[in-house]
This record gives sequence, structure tokens and C-alpha cells, in this order.
Amino acid sequence: MPGNILNNLYRLNFPDCTREALSFLTSFISQDCATIPGLSANTEQIIVEICQEFVLFKSVRGPQKKLTAVQELHLLDMICTCFSEAPEKCKYRMFNLMFGAHGDGTVNLLTKLVSLALSVRCTPVLLCAAIWMQERDSLSPDVKGLTQRLVSDYCILFPDHSSVFSTLPSVSPLFACNFVTAATSLYSFAGPDSLPPLALLQHVSEWVYKDNTMCCESLRQAAIHSAYTTPVPGLTGWCVRGPLVCCQLKKKSSDVHISQSHVDSLLACLDKLHLALLQSIAFTAYVNLSPGLISASDLAHIAQTLQVVARPNPSVEEEAACTIALERLAQILQVSANTRTYIADRGKIKEMESLAKHKLPYNRLLSMVLNNQLLGVLTTQQ
Repeated sequence: MPGNILNNLYRLNFPDCTREALSFLTSFISQDCATIPGLSANTEQIIVEICQEFVLFKSVRGPQKKLTAVQELHLLDMICTCFSEAPEKCKYRMFNLMFGAHGDGTVNLLTKLVSLALSVRCTPVLLCAAIWMQERDSLSPDVKGLTQRLVSDYCILFPDHSSVFSTLPSVSPLFACNFVTAATSLYSFAGPDSLPPLALLQHVSEWVYKDNTMCCESLRQAAIHSAYTTPVPGLTGWCVRGPLVCCQLKKKSSDVHISQSHVDSLLACLDKLHLALLQSIAFTAYVNLSPGLISASDLAHIAQTLQVVARPNPSVEEEAACTIALERLAQILQVSANTRTYIADRGKIKEMESLAKHKLPYNRLLSMVLNNQLLGVLTTQQ
């Protein structure tokens, strides 16, 4: 394109201006150009302006252009096509140019783009979005907002089983991994107000059950993107707290408008998820990944939350559910320690031991595992 790229684009209407802008940006970024021919102004500033004006439609020069719903869908389709056809080396640079800056309008467009990418199975967009999520942390408002919208679109608004979500790990394993991490922080399963939707729990339990590698996808990326979190702590929280919460929901089902069959379905998913989680932790040991799936600090936090979920004078049913919860915590601690996939911390293990002795119902398995862990850490330090 000639040097007066901006003037040319300003003369075009949508969608031609966007199509030309995406083509120029892809070509410019993929060639690692230092300057734009014919222009002496700040190159980075011009690239940002092209993206803002003709892709994101967040004008810096004049009144904002408002796209209709049909035009916006056309825009999203052009972006998906652009990422599908762009050279590999420039895809994330393009994505970061569009969505790296914070702003409600940008995140809103990104959410719609990811939702479309899910429905059309556009792997390049999902991979870029997965890295974007990983760099921002699953607890960030932007990532939580994106996750909540996707859960709403694919797990709540439509009661039927979503074929789009069913195949997500095969379309983009890293996106599925980081999505689950964010979902477990959004829905903590700590009480009636933080239950994950049943459809979401069904999808997640099936994903982890079918693919033992999914939980460690973000850890695989650690050498490239040092910031990472894994879904294992959040899923452990679901599996450990879930039986107690479900037991209490059964007693209060008329108050919280949740049927017995719904609670039974949640429990069935948790049983399946717990087994799948143990298999996933064990699998990670065979692919030579450094410790990092879960930490003693994560497990201590989950143990702390059981004090809130476990009531002072539990019923027989609640005692049984608490036994399941504590044994699951012990099993995950034992498997992760034996496979060297967790980050040990003697202080946190002692904190769990104190909780097990003084704050939680006695559980022989948990006590044995914690004692063994303390001896193991002490031996290692000596």
C-alpha cells in the first residue's frame, strides 16, 4: 500500500475499510517493518490508530462509529478469517494490538469474538484468547467477565447439551484449560450462591475424564509465558467442598429452589471429576513437567474453607459427606506428592495438620497423609 494508508482508509466505508486495514496490519506485522513507507510519523502510533479506527471502531479523531448488529457480526467474521489466514508468527502480535489494552468496549468485542470462534471452531482466535487469559490471571475482572459470558451463552441460555463445548479441548486444549481455571474461580462451589451451573460441571467433568493432559496445558506453556495458573486447585475445591455443599442443599432444597435430582446430578459429576483429577495428576508425572499443578498453599486454603462449609453440629448425612470431602483432600495431596507435581511447603502442611486436629472432624486417612508429608519434607530439608 502507498504511504498515505490512513487517508485511503478514511475514504472507504465499512466493511471495505476494515478488510483493507486487517490486510495491511497483517502484512506490516508479519514483515517486521520498522517504518511505513512514505510516512515519517511515529509508526507505532499509526498502527494503533489504524486498529482503533477501522477494526475496533474506537475513534481517536472524531465521533464514534456505531456498527449495527449485522455489521458487527460481519466484523467478527472478518477478524476470525484474518487470524485463520495470518502467518503464525504474527497472530498473537495482532491479537495483542487489538485486545492488549484494557477497556470495557474492547473486552466486550473480544467476548463476542471468542463466542463466535467457539461456534465456528476457529482455533487461532481461541489460542490467542487462551494466552491473553493466561497473561492476565484467572482472577482478573476481564477474564472473569469473558468466562461468565461464555458460560451464559453455552451452559445457561440453552438447556440442550452444547456440541460446541463438548469438543472444545480438541479444538483448543490451552483455551479449555484456562477457561476451566477461570470458571473455578468464578464458581467456587462454596455454597448455594456459588454453584457452577450443572451443564458447566457436566462438560468439565467429561473434559478432564476424557483427556488427562488438559489440566497441564497451561503448565506446558510456562517456558514461553511465565505467568500461568492451572485448573487443578479450583477443581480440587469443587471435588472437596462439593459433597458437603450438596448435602446441605438437599436439606434446604425447598428454600434454594434446587431439586433433589439436580443435586444428585451434581454429586455424580463430582464423583467422575474426582477420579479424572487423580488420573490427570498422575499423568503429569509421566510428561516430565516441573512441580506446579497445585501447591501446599492451595490445599491449605481449601482445608480452611471446609471450616465454613462444615457446620458445628452436623447431621449423620453431613458427617458422611465431610468424610468424603476430607478423604478426597487426602487422596489429592497424596497423589500429587507421590508424583512430584505439587509445590511443598512445610509451614502450610503444618497448618493443615493443625486444622485436621483442632478445627475439622477427625479423619484417619488425612492424618496419616499429613504425618507422612511432614516427615518427607523434613527428610528432604536435612
